Amino acid sequence: MKKLLAVCAVALTMSIPARAQQPAGERHFVLENTQIIPVQSQSTGRKHELVVVLPSGYAAHPEKRYPVLYFLDAYWDTPLLTATYGNLIYDNQVPEFIMVGLSYPAGSNYDVERRRDYTITATDADSGKADAFLGFITKEVAPLIESRFRAEKTDRVISGSSLGGLFAIAAAYKAPGFFAGHIAISPAAGWDHGALFKVDAAHARDHKALAARMFVSHGSIEYPAFQQPIVAFQKQLAGRHYQGLALQTWTMEGLDHTGVKGDGYVRGLMWVWQPKKPAGPSGLTKAMQQQGE
Repeated sequence: MKKLLAVCAVALTMSIPARAQQPAGERHFVLENTQIIPVQSQSTGRKHELVVVLPSGYAAHPEKRYPVLYFLDAYWDTPLLTATYGNLIYDNQVPEFIMVGLSYPAGSNYDVERRRDYTITATDADSGKADAFLGFITKEVAPLIESRFRAEKTDRVISGSSLGGLFAIAAAYKAPGFFAGHIAISPAAGWDHGALFKVDAAHARDHKALAARMFVSHGSIEYPAFQQPIVAFQKQLAGRHYQGLALQTWTMEGLDHTGVKGDGYVRGLMWVWQPKKPAGPSGLTKAMQQQGE
């Protein structure tokens, strides 16, 4: 399992375009309304970066406050999520929201950093620091974002894929009520011989409620040893019938471990913010109606 996760991470490695050195005189595509905020964390004792993406109308509407999506693996997934956000806004499927990506300084070994921060138990010296990283988000990142930007404190969503999905689910148990929504795309549910199952079992012994909207998905052609724990955890969680838990599980047919992100984020974001879906038609519907078709 550990070797598989490392291979998956290496295959995805890329950097945010804005960081690259660019020859003078050339024009380059830049993601608008974005900024990078460096943070020295007291919780982890390490340097991190936040990739903040503001709604296009943020400056024009100083009276408005926004829900916030905190997403992991920002060094890989920021371009995907900015595009997904624009598509869903055009289709009028989600409310406007601020995105805050969790990242690391340029030159970091993302495979090492994410394995350390996203895993809920230690299998070696470079894993099992999820509690500290969750403290970084809840005690440092969210207060910073909510003081610097017009961010709502009662409508936060946490999302991630693979090890990030493991973290996003575990956050529901370890920081109950802090996030209103959890998106876990192909979560590494088999980590450390099913540590996540034990977290859920311990919670179920003492609690009948788990208040959150949660989306847990996987691809139908993912490696069987990785996929099977996800399916088993989906069944275990659904069978708990926790009070306050709105759970949607999803299988993405014909997709493997990284290809699931596009569909997963579309459906996950629609699910966690379904109660706040804006009224009215989509952008296409309005355009067609204006043309009288």
